[in-house]
Amino acid sequence: MLYLVVELLGTNVREERLTQAQQDTRRALDYISRDAREAVFVYANPAAVAAQLTDAPADSIPVLAFWRLKPINIGDIAGCTTDICETLRVRQNVYDLVVYFHRPNNPGDIWSGPGRIIRYELTNYSDLDDQEVTEGYRDPSLTRDGFALWTPDGNTTRGSKPVLADFIDVHNDDLGDVECPAPFLPATTVESNNFFVCVRDTGAGANPLNQSMSVFLRGSTVEPGTGTAVIFGPTSRNSSLPTISTEVLVRGRIERQL
Repeated sequence: MLYLVVELLGTNVREERLTQAQQDTRRALDYISRDAREAVFVYANPAAVAAQLTDAPADSIPVLAFWRLKPINIGDIAGCTTDICETLRVRQNVYDLVVYFHRPNNPGDIWSGPGRIIRYELTNYSDLDDQEVTEGYRDPSLTRDGFALWTPDGNTTRGSKPVLADFIDVHNDDLGDVECPAPFLPATTVESNNFFVCVRDTGAGANPLNQSMSVFLRGSTVEPGTGTAVIFGPTSRNSSLPTISTEVLVRGRIERQL
């Protein structure tokens, strides 16, 4: 009888862990898709712009990079004495560079699971009231190079890089390679089937389509410190959670790259 009680308790714990991991993965994917919908320019190769960031997360793989419009609160500006300030009052937003990275976790880390997603953001102003520009930021709308060939201002960048989610799986050779269906193209050349993006080739011509992308993400049920998955049921304990995905239609395009 005691054995049955212990087994039932263990089953409940595994089921709750499995459900929580999948819910956390879904929330992370929903956040990324909402974020990407605000993009005005998406990089076909996120590694190119990530290489420009001196403070990019170490030992991480850039998966998705784009520029988005970030609304600002005009009330945070005490007074306007410059042309830049007047422009902000009219535009009421700034361009932010956002890069999503995947970083494997190391044993003993405070993070759970095999890997985590880091959201890097380089915003225009570190202090909006005084219009103090964030170190390394250069407004792509005010430069000749624009979005596609953007480079930072100076030799140092200083963005924010909070962790969006842990319990994210790493690449699994047993699950096979991922191929993006036409007309989608992979956004990274790094082998990955855990967190990856397929970007639509919108074509050329006078009326190209708005860019869209498919984002794929797989969580992990690895128990912290044990390396053992908690899948329970008809599959084995070494099975993986299913890969979930969503398609994102970018609202607008500037300097279409693809």
